[in-house]
Amino acid sequence: MAVNLSSKMSKTLIILGSSAAVSACAYAVYRYWKRRESKSIDEGFEDVSRLEESPERRILVLGLENAGKSTILSQVTSANCHNHDVKPTEGFNVTRLQNGETSLNIWEVGGREPFRKYWVNFLQDTDLLVFVVDAADAHNLSLAVTEVKRLLGDDRMAKVPILVLANKQDKVGALVPSDVADALDLNSIPPSSHKVRVLGTQTPPGATERHPSIAEVENMLLLMCDK
Repeated sequence: MAVNLSSKMSKTLIILGSSAAVSACAYAVYRYWKRRESKSIDEGFEDVSRLEESPERRILVLGLENAGKSTILSQVTSANCHNHDVKPTEGFNVTRLQNGETSLNIWEVGGREPFRKYWVNFLQDTDLLVFVVDAADAHNLSLAVTEVKRLLGDDRMAKVPILVLANKQDKVGALVPSDVADALDLNSIPPSSHKVRVLGTQTPPGATERHPSIAEVENMLLLMCDK
């Protein structure tokens, strides 16, 4: 059954980074953030129980520049469609969404070449990898393949499920999700190593309402993070 996250999820925190130096220390920020939250909870048994019953899931969103990561996330975390306000990520963004008892901490890292070398700094404790692809940009698909294989070759990504978003399906010549899966060689990934899903998405410029594919992304984020 599909879950409508828009009515259940609330955005509680955004952190903005603006340089590669910030990206390099992002994981330290993450650990500090978690320690700070833990210290804010009393040490009584009721509070400890509540902490244990409020699981956190860490989602890492990556992809090459101009794939549409920021636009997708802005619509996932908002009921509005506001493509014109979205700027490319320089460094990293963190958005925290609350869905019932579960907190989804979504980390998005910039996709420009200077930032991609810092992607490995964000892999620790990842519960779900979301990789966004511009399905209409065949020229960069080979580079996307290289980056995906590099990420999955890291031991910290073992068993981490993968959600690939074949974005910009509204563009002429865009590859359908199954063709994107073939181009990224996703079918060669053993199911025992990673659970892989591919969704087609689009955020047409000038649209006044969110495309239904964004609701599918919302549902899949929760389903794939469910342990």
